[in-house]
Amino acid sequence: MANPNADPTKARQAKRAKRRAQPGTLDDARALLWRALARAGDILDGEDVEDATVLRALHGISQGAAAYARIVEVGELEARIAALEAASGDDALTGGPRLGRGAA
Repeated sequence: MANPNADPTKARQAKRAKRRAQPGTLDDARALLWRALARAGDILDGEDVEDATVLRALHGISQGAAAYARIVEVGELEARIAALEAASGDDALTGGPRLGRGAA
């Protein structure tokens, strides 16, 4: 028998939150994407590969390579921003430019 005092919505939400994985890092995504690209390359190099499989692997490689390039670029930009923030202090970058009333 179900607990009459328990809210089923809250119980469902709690169960779903436990199942959900914690967000990964940029390094996790980069490693996963690299493994996927390597696997797609292995499929291409295999013997007796059908044309449709080759096309799917090529499409996956091109999409994965583009995503990998974006992830690497974001990682480099994050590092550069962190270095700039450390070099200039927090006060210079947190407020942004101060505009007068007529400037906008």
